[in-house]
Amino acid sequence: MFNNLKKYQPFINAGIKRSFAYRLDFLLYRVGDIMGAIVTYFLWSAIFNSSKHSSIGGFTIQEMSIYVFLSFFTGIVINTGSSPTIGQEIKDGSIVMRLLKPVSFMATYLFEEVGKKIVQVGILTVPILGGLIIFQIFISTVVPFDIFNLLFFSLSVLLAYLLNFYFDLCFGFTAFVLKNLWGANIMKTSIVAFMSGTLIPLVFFPSELYNILQYFPFASLIYTPVLIYLGKYDNLQLFNAIFLQIFWLVIFYTLSKIIWRIVSEKITVQGG
Repeated sequence: MFNNLKKYQPFINAGIKRSFAYRLDFLLYRVGDIMGAIVTYFLWSAIFNSSKHSSIGGFTIQEMSIYVFLSFFTGIVINTGSSPTIGQEIKDGSIVMRLLKPVSFMATYLFEEVGKKIVQVGILTVPILGGLIIFQIFISTVVPFDIFNLLFFSLSVLLAYLLNFYFDLCFGFTAFVLKNLWGANIMKTSIVAFMSGTLIPLVFFPSELYNILQYFPFASLIYTPVLIYLGKYDNLQLFNAIFLQIFWLVIFYTLSKIIWRIVSEKITVQGG
């Protein structure tokens, strides 16, 4: 097993080097993410200040503040660029070089992303997640810090990333047919952001829509991990939430294998 993992070490190294090679690009994207979180925070603050109730949708202003920043942090961690990469490599023909390597085609994308995540998580965990934990510890009457919630949150985020990766991989394979995924990727990103609870917690949606969306795979990406961290689930709900993430992960992993077998027999590229 370890010998097989050694085959992918160069891809991990490539992911790390690529992150450091475009440091300014990485920094600007992260500044944009933080600015988006700050704008969203002030928006929700205005909503709560104009409300006569101390809580809205089961969230207090303090819980919503944590939700906003934690959802943006989780979104960065689980973000995957496999489908844009596949689309670009098909356009310029460089995907041929990846196909020629004596390793799993899909695993090469996964381990490249592992390298990128090592850099991203390493840089962002202390200022964002660490800041939230310090805030909870020193102001424990607001939202008490719970180490078990943090551990289950970490597990949930890992499952969410793998789920998002294989979902994005399935979507990326459509590039073998569509040839260009630029517009489709923008549409996909917007839909996922809306249905995952990144912009608005799903509980704020109409009850009929919420009852449907909470079982969709997108809810498992952002909404589920953040609610686990906030301690919004009891033991049974926590088990069901983790099980649902594993269920969708298995579904999309299997789909990625099936779709790859189909499209790999009809490969054409525009470049090369």
